[in-house]
Amino acid sequence: MKISKNQSLKLLLMLCTICSSVCYSDKADPTLNLNNSHKLIELASAHIVSRAIHIAALIKVADHLIDGPCNIYDLANKTHTNENALYRLLRLLASNGIFHESENRFFSLTPLAELLVSSYPNSLQAWLANHDGDEKRWRSYGHMQYSIETGKPAFNHIFGQGYFNLIAQDPKLAVSFDEGMRNLSEKEDQAIANCYNFAPYKNIMDIGGGKGGLLTAIVKLNPFMQGIVYDLPHVEISAKAYLAQQNIEQSITWQSGSFFEQIPLGHDLYILKRILHDWDDELCIKILSNCRAAMNNTSKLIIIEAIVSSGNTRDFSKDVDLAMLVIFGGKERTKIEWESLLDAADLKLVNIQQTQSMLSILEVVIK
Repeated sequence: MKISKNQSLKLLLMLCTICSSVCYSDKADPTLNLNNSHKLIELASAHIVSRAIHIAALIKVADHLIDGPCNIYDLANKTHTNENALYRLLRLLASNGIFHESENRFFSLTPLAELLVSSYPNSLQAWLANHDGDEKRWRSYGHMQYSIETGKPAFNHIFGQGYFNLIAQDPKLAVSFDEGMRNLSEKEDQAIANCYNFAPYKNIMDIGGGKGGLLTAIVKLNPFMQGIVYDLPHVEISAKAYLAQQNIEQSITWQSGSFFEQIPLGHDLYILKRILHDWDDELCIKILSNCRAAMNNTSKLIIIEAIVSSGNTRDFSKDVDLAMLVIFGGKERTKIEWESLLDAADLKLVNIQQTQSMLSILEVVIK
């Protein structure tokens, strides 16, 4: 059987294509396959770096570098740690841009490490040491499989009750939680106060507002305004102390209560910041329905939360979403999920405004 010149060329091209696909596939190239293996192992081991950050925050090593570089021997003495072990911890963090190592095992601060200095503005030290790094949270992450199999929080499964119930019974844990959240929120609060137009509103209620950090940032920019922080009774003492320290007691008052029971009537603007992501859809609808009952035709509700991006886009809110499931049974939500939730409570999303943080401002009115 004779093969034409044209058929020979086609056959040659086909063979070249096959060879090319074999030569450049990951399976055929052990180097590429090995690189992928290393990448997956590194991702799977990310908990080591995160735990190292928590420990560095807990022992306050950054506080001892405010005045300049320090050698590992002195750092170990000041932090009451083992010199060699501390060096290995800081070496790991320095390789990730947290601290800088120079000759003779001297370490200094970097922009990321400055966030671990407890006295610095916008410090994350308390949040990383006492909240995100809390042992109970880490035990819960170790039981993530339970949450994936059941859709329920592993925290409740391990400790026999919900996170917020435990806080209400444990003053030390409550203080750590409140301090950690304040630590995290300060920069966010200022960004929100700066970017959103609060001027049209004379009377604002921050539902679940903790110590009142967000309202403080808002009222300082809008001194004619009156604000009310609405939160659980165990927060009251620390909140009033914080407001007194801010010298803002005449503009912001405190009212205790539960957003699951009722929300006070008669305010121009209601705020829910980082509240709804702690709860499942059913409980969120209850909170939102209580907001709806408190609102009149001219009232507005703003929900300050993350909006999860769709598709394969890298989005930190997807990390937080899984943490919300494991610890609280809550979730981060997409725009469509927010609209569905609001619709169930007879509310309507009318606008979304981005902030300089990972949070967005969802403007909501009565349907």
